[in-house]
Amino acid sequence: METLNALSSRALQYTVIAHKWASDLEFYKFEIEFLRKLLDHHFFTTRDSANRQNIISINSELLKLEADKSQFERSLNEQIKKLELMAEDVIPEDATALSGKQIKLEHMMTAFFARYRELKKQIFDLLLSPGLREHAIQHHAHPN
Repeated sequence: METLNALSSRALQYTVIAHKWASDLEFYKFEIEFLRKLLDHHFFTTRDSANRQNIISINSELLKLEADKSQFERSLNEQIKKLELMAEDVIPEDATALSGKQIKLEHMMTAFFARYRELKKQIFDLLLSPGLREHAIQHHAHPN
């Protein structure tokens, strides 16, 4: 942590934020995996074609979200690496480039979180819909 003292307060703040986002993304990786398994379970237990089509559509959106997450992680890791090199005085601190990249990352993270929340809401709405809920109750009461 001593090497971070060489960074400006703004660059240090960017470092802390970037590491927080990286941690958040790790959490969302597990969340998305859980939601996918939940959808898969309901896909194979429902006979309603409309619900199955909704599950396919939401799963497709989850795949797109994961692709966006991967792109965001690559950009975030580049920023973290650059900040670490600046902290170690390997490269000079470029406040303008850092600020521009940080703004781009903030927009990407905001968009990712908004899409994630919307998809999670759609999943819960679907799974709590009367038709799917009734089928799940019957399936658990009388499994075949």
